[in-house]
Amino acid sequence: MPGTFERILVPMKISVIGEEVLGTAIKLAEEHGSAVTALHVVRVPLDRAMDAELVEAEERAEASLAEAKLLASELAVEVDGTIVRARAIGEAIVDAAVEQSADLIVMGSSPRWRRQSRFFSPTVDHVLRHAPCEVMVIAYPQGVLEDEEVDVH
Repeated sequence: MPGTFERILVPMKISVIGEEVLGTAIKLAEEHGSAVTALHVVRVPLDRAMDAELVEAEERAEASLAEAKLLASELAVEVDGTIVRARAIGEAIVDAAVEQSADLIVMGSSPRWRRQSRFFSPTVDHVLRHAPCEVMVIAYPQGVLEDEEVDVH
């Protein structure tokens, strides 16, 4: 049935926007009886090996996935957490969507990109162009979440 999502992928972002996006994905999962995968991409700098030790980034990833599972459990939705390492976040999201046969990717877009005469970040733009499934982008209006930290996506 169109509009029904069996597998929802939500890339994690540690921020107010990230919490709102995750909440939206969990609510959709509750309504559709969907499986949710929370994906945390650890971006590996070009000057480091892919298997380089990135303790702080790995700890943030683990914490974000634990928080996602806790939030989902409050609504009786099960969330699987996945951590991947990549050079490019957008490519990692698209690859995960393909691997997991996702029906929907739920992402957020910070207002700061519109101040730069772009509507979406390079990551969101890449996912929109290459995703194998539907993509829901939650774009916050100017003035909302102004204290938001820098969008690494």
